[in-house]
Formats: sequence, structure tokens, C-alpha cells
Amino acid sequence: MQKGERLDLSIPEEFNLGAYFLDVNLIAGRGENPAIYYQDETISYHGLWALTNRMGNVLRRLGVEPENRVLLVLQDSPEWVAGWLATMKVGGVGTHAYTYLKPDDYAYLFELIRPKVVLVDPTCLDLLRKASEKSKYPEAFLVAGGHSGELRAREYDLSELLGAASQELEIEKTHRDDTAFWNFSGGTTGKPKGVPHMHRDGVVAFESTNHVLGYRPDDVVIRVPKLFFHYARDLGLLFPLRAGAAVVLFPERTTARVIFKLVEKFRPTFLINVPTMMRAMIQTAAAERSDLSCLRRVMSSGEMLSAQLYKEWVDTFQMEVVNRFGSAESLTGYLCNRPGAVVAGSSGTVTPMSAVKIVDRQGREVARGETGVLMARTGAAAIHYVRDHEKSLSTFTGNGWIDTGDLFRQDENNYFWYLGRADDMVKISGVWVSPLEIERCLQTHPDVKECAVMGLEDQDGLTKLKAFIVMEKNAPAADNPAGDLIDFCKKNLATYKYPRFTEFMDELPKTGQGKIDRRELRTRSL
Repeated sequence: MQKGERLDLSIPEEFNLGAYFLDVNLIAGRGENPAIYYQDETISYHGLWALTNRMGNVLRRLGVEPENRVLLVLQDSPEWVAGWLATMKVGGVGTHAYTYLKPDDYAYLFELIRPKVVLVDPTCLDLLRKASEKSKYPEAFLVAGGHSGELRAREYDLSELLGAASQELEIEKTHRDDTAFWNFSGGTTGKPKGVPHMHRDGVVAFESTNHVLGYRPDDVVIRVPKLFFHYARDLGLLFPLRAGAAVVLFPERTTARVIFKLVEKFRPTFLINVPTMMRAMIQTAAAERSDLSCLRRVMSSGEMLSAQLYKEWVDTFQMEVVNRFGSAESLTGYLCNRPGAVVAGSSGTVTPMSAVKIVDRQGREVARGETGVLMARTGAAAIHYVRDHEKSLSTFTGNGWIDTGDLFRQDENNYFWYLGRADDMVKISGVWVSPLEIERCLQTHPDVKECAVMGLEDQDGLTKLKAFIVMEKNAPAADNPAGDLIDFCKKNLATYKYPRFTEFMDELPKTGQGKIDRRELRTRSL
């Protein structure tokens, strides 16, 4: 077992996470400092505090009581931030969802979450209306951002209610062990599972992360993923706010061009990134890039950051990327590279307030250098999934340990190396093979822009490896590109480690988190 640093934390029994992340700035005298940059608007900490308190009073007016759940489905905006913080300040439970789902997906979430109030903007209002037609949830829609047409029964204009609300809010006296919010797990491979976290968990997650990254009041933070991704919500919003930093919000879809324009305008010091966007930024023509020398930290998470992509980023922008590995269940990253000590391709070392061990199929710890399933324990970990007892028992295995389902090995320097999902392993020629190993090999080919390799069942029910490949635009024409890539795998890996099927695509499908949408790829036949 490998343990990270121990941090001495004292969390009082009466504790409210919403106040912890926001109100501390007024106490510290930072009320007039910028908290949010949104388009051409600058919102100070006092302004965000006032907006959040008004939002809290609106939620109470609509009947939100302690432990009631509030669902946020809207574009990144000051209203999103205020809605999240206000929900916790009044003792409610914050939940959020992607803004690109279908009505059936939202209907599933309504029944899972059972929200008292849904905060929504016009981009999703009609979808949520349809989703709620056969549900008694929510009791109220709180519509932000302006809207056209008449509001219907149980729909309320957020701007109107905020204008009538007081900025003085009585903060709910929540207990540190009360539920404060949910994360969601498994949305790319199946229906999302609710993961409840307590108010205390947010403190542990912040302190552990801040011990590694060191947020400062003079930082300006930009996130690539949207706020409905918990990695972006925490590292790109809540943790900077706790430190008194400023956060850049933008409602539009994230592209490399948008990020470069925001960098040019706001000169951020932190960039919360994902590998997919790193690739897009590298491939942006030099004349269309902005100067990134203002950045003192670049983070990556959400997907494995390959050594090849890391090297290309460093060669292009001359700055390191600190990547982390965590989960919705753990809340905080339990593995992270450290600034100034990044080992390309690795997931780093164990973080403060965390412990990990690598075990075999019988649950026994393996020797260093051997591959096994990573078990993780953090001071911020959840203890169950909502209304999923069987899955809870297999994931939350007791004494705080989480079965991550991820394959890892630990090297002699205490760095951990991700080798794929245990349930993605495919048996070839009687030997278990990780699709990720083949994926990593293909990513080193100079003509491959990006790829995904996975095991899919053929018509006989046998699992075969298939590679989904996007080639570089300037890749030379080849008579048999699939055969060339297979030969490349055979040359660089064991001869049986190659995809039996290939499909060339213009681009790989992505989730709202910027990850490759493997759930979508699984719907494609061999």
C-alpha cells in the first residue's frame, strides 16, 4: 500500500460547504476582487456573494428545504455558480447534468435525483419540459438567461425572482456529515449513477489538491470542460474561489479557437485542460495561436495523457502539464504528477489524504512492477451509489476502499501507470490483452491523429478488437492504410496485439467532458 502526505484538518461539526467556498473571501477582505469574468462583465466577490444569497432566498421561496435536491441544467454562467453555491448554503443537495442530453436521459435523471427545483436556461428548457411530461418531478423550473414565449405552470422567471429577493441570507446550519452534492459516475458506459458527497468531503478535496497545485489569490483560471464535469467544477471553479482567484466563464462550446481567444483576452495563469483539447491546440496553426506564456499551471484529467501527446505539447508550447487521476467516487484525485516532477505518460504519485494499492483477482497485493486492479482510499470518498445496493457492495468494499476497476502498475520510483479498464480486457490467443496498450501504440504512428481501441462482439458472440482511427489531414495516401497500421502494431508489440477490425472516421465522437464517447462507439458494429 502506498500513502500520500497526511494533512491535519479540523472541520467543525456545524459546517456549510457553500459558505466555505465563497464567504471566506469577504472575511479575508477580498470583496472587491474579481471573482468571475463572464463575457464583458466582471463580478466581484461581493457581487457573487449577493447573487448567491439572492439565489438562496429564491430557492427557499420555491420550497427548497434541507436535503432537497436541486438540479442544474444550463450553460456555464454566473447563475450556474450562484445556483450551485446557494443550494448548499440553504442546506440543499446540488446536482447537475450535461446540456446536450435527450429527453429520455433527462427523464431518467428526474427519477434518479427527484429534484425539488430544476435551474434551466432556454438551451434546454423544451427538452426538460418534454422529459417531465410523465414525471411528478420537479416541482418547479427556475428559468434563467431570458426566454421567448409564455412560461408554463410550475415555471418561474429567475431574473424576476432575483430582483425581488434579499441579498441577506440565513445560512443553514448543516452538519459536516450532511449530504452537500452528488457526483455522477458511469455516464459514458451506461446510465449515470448518483454518488453522494458530504460537506466535509469538499474540504478534504480542496486541501489535498491545493497542497499539490497551490492556488493563489492573483490566479486567473480557465477551464476547457464545462461545469457539469466535476473535474472542471472543482479544479476550475470551486477550488480557485476558495483561494480568492478569478474564474473565466463562457457559455459557448469549447474549441481551440475559443480557448486561444480567451487566453489573449484574460491572460490566465491556470488552464484546466483535457487531452483532446491539447491535441486540438497543438494542431492549431501557429499564426492562429495566442501566447501561452502567462500560464503557470496546465492541468489535464478525464482521459489518459499519453507520453507522445505530452511530448508534443512540451515541444509546441514549452511548458509542462500536470495530469491527475481520480473518480466521481473519490471526489479528489488520488494520483497526480507534481509540478516540476512530471513523468510523461504516468499518472503520477499518491496525493495527500489518499492511499492506493494494486491487487490481483483474489484481492491480494501484487509485487511492485506487476499489473493489477487499483484500490483507492481518500478522505473525500463516497460510501455508496444512490439506489444501487449491489453495485455499491462491489465498488465500496469496506474500510473506505474503492475498487476503481482500473488496471495499473507501480514502478520503482513510486509512479503509477494506467493500463486500461479491467472489464475492457480481451483474451487473444489465450492471453489477456489491454486495448489501451494497442491504442497507445497506434497513437505513436505519425499519420494517426487520434484513435480508440475496444473489444466488440461479433455475430458469433466472440469479442474482437476494433480500432477507430482518425488520420492526420496531411497523411500520405496509402493502398492499404489498415494493413500498414496493423503491421506497425506487430512491429512494436507482441505479434498478436493488433486490431482485427479498423474503421476510419473524420472525427471521434466526444462527450460533454471532452472525452472520447466510447459508449457511442460501442453501438457501431464490427
